Amino acid sequence: MSPLNNDGHGPLQVPGFNSLPLDFQLPLESRFAHGLIDFRHSHRLTLREMAMLRLMLHITEQPEWDRVILDPDEARLAQWHQDAKDGSEGFLISPATWDWCLAELRDKAEIWQATGHLLVLDSSSAVCQADLTMLAGDLEAEIARLGSQGHASHLVDPSLFPLVYDRSPVLVQGGEVSLEDLWKSPGQVAKDLPNRRTLKKNFREPGLEESRYMRWEDYESCWSGRFQWLPCEVRFEPESLNDTSVQITSYVNNLHPERHRSLYRQLERLIASAVPSWNDILFYSNSRGRRPPRILTYGCEVHNHNEKHEVFDLISTYCPTYEEWQRRCKIARQYLAEPEPPEWKQACHVRIAINAKRRRKTWFDHPEPGVSFSYEQWKQGQFTGRAIHPPRFWKRPDPQHHHHIPVKLEQQFQDQGLQVVVEITRVELTPKNPVYAGESHFHTEGLRNDHIAATSLYAVESNNVTQARVAFQHEDKVVREKLQCQVLKALSRVLDVDPRPNPKEPHRALHTFGSVRTARGHLLSWPNTYRSKLEGFKLSDATQPGHLTLVKLRLVDPHYRVCSTRNAPPQQHEWWAAAAEEASDLDKRLPRELILSVMAQTDWWPMSEVEARRLREDFHADRERAREAIDRSVGCNNAVF
Repeated sequence: MSPLNNDGHGPLQVPGFNSLPLDFQLPLESRFAHGLIDFRHSHRLTLREMAMLRLMLHITEQPEWDRVILDPDEARLAQWHQDAKDGSEGFLISPATWDWCLAELRDKAEIWQATGHLLVLDSSSAVCQADLTMLAGDLEAEIARLGSQGHASHLVDPSLFPLVYDRSPVLVQGGEVSLEDLWKSPGQVAKDLPNRRTLKKNFREPGLEESRYMRWEDYESCWSGRFQWLPCEVRFEPESLNDTSVQITSYVNNLHPERHRSLYRQLERLIASAVPSWNDILFYSNSRGRRPPRILTYGCEVHNHNEKHEVFDLISTYCPTYEEWQRRCKIARQYLAEPEPPEWKQACHVRIAINAKRRRKTWFDHPEPGVSFSYEQWKQGQFTGRAIHPPRFWKRPDPQHHHHIPVKLEQQFQDQGLQVVVEITRVELTPKNPVYAGESHFHTEGLRNDHIAATSLYAVESNNVTQARVAFQHEDKVVREKLQCQVLKALSRVLDVDPRPNPKEPHRALHTFGSVRTARGHLLSWPNTYRSKLEGFKLSDATQPGHLTLVKLRLVDPHYRVCSTRNAPPQQHEWWAAAAEEASDLDKRLPRELILSVMAQTDWWPMSEVEARRLREDFHADRERAREAIDRSVGCNNAVF
């Protein structure tokens, strides 16, 4: 039973307050996976499986792809197959690969037509696409009332007026902020910074695999001792356990509940529609993810390795005469002229011509899907621990079967509800400023004390801009001691790993999956095990303005409870000033100029706009520090080729 509670009926029991340390962690089996120095894909996907994922993503972005698959249009299928073979990864699209992809696409098409949900780039983690076009119009109309502030503006910014541990008023001893009366309980400032457990340097976090050690400084950087996003509370409607209808019961930070009551209703509809997508993508930290690899191998067969040929003995031994040397060179030229496999099959290269020839004649095949288990077995998670080439002796073998615990948020958390961080952004482009460069870095969402488990991105409107896409990366686990191959450089190509000549240089086991398009009315959802970034776009017609409006929903892992807007009264001075003026009828008792003067002199309460913007810069610095630490920690994989 989790000791966490923020229902307001007693002292606040959440990480960082009262008796709980800021870095309080639930056991792996009791929380969802995240990527902030926590979960890694196991085992690293092969280059061929990555090509399969990208191929299936590409096909699902074609018009009427589901009809073509389910009511086979042989001409278009043949064209897609040919285009795949002609592409940059065409050498990986074997007949077995194509057949597997078609079988998987048939299942995806049936689910898409039945539910409006489509999983792409799905391995241990997955991205869910959902068609929610019916919500776009009403949301667009309500968001338009928020106004705009320039090129790329946050209309609702969760990093503005966040929880500041030593500054924000919090109902530490109980009580809750009412949507009807935001100022009924003013709260108190927790004077001390949150307490933290003392952890040793060069530690291993409990539950992580033995090969994953990291620097204390990197782990510490994933937490903030000052800031946390303030999620709103979301309650499930009690009518049915299978109904995802919700109600927002505490204010959305930086979105006034009275002035934007209608927008709150639209956000409730969006959150309710996001819950099934979150069910599709969430998984527990002690599991191996949602899906097992389609191709599991810890080695590859190298053919013609160290070929025997008389030329190697002839060239390496003493030659007594010029005529004999010429005879030997003739044999060498004949050997060098022999045919070679294609370059993509060549295992490695050396400088000396003859040895280089022998190495180039050494070749391998990329492992195929459907060898050690069938597609139907993979789909059911049966016998997926069978590797094409098994690992060397390892004390923790792969499980025979893959088990995924289904997630039903509306049932599992019916009583306590969810916590969601809301962000609304508009990117406006003009003929003078026609390009949005995109986010500069891949990142996971939030800090560890935000406990973000999943993210959804909804494109409300897209007007006169090119296709916007979200790119994804995933950290993998590659353990060198499990691999076996005569030529490790060949295996590095199978697993798409750059060889590292310096054994002291850690390998960065990251896979960049590709990008998924956004479209008006479509919801993208992904677990926080992925790193993501919004790619750049520009005006379609450079002579006319354009814009893209996005709503981002970040789900707090509901196994936790964190301090929310139920527990922290609003900090916006402008909100308080308007409420104070209305409550005291100051406009009827004092001249307007005097009222404005009083409000200006009290702009520090609860927090001024100037202070909030300064603190937002500090908050951004904390998140940037965490991103850099996570990047450094990737090298903790024990994989060097």
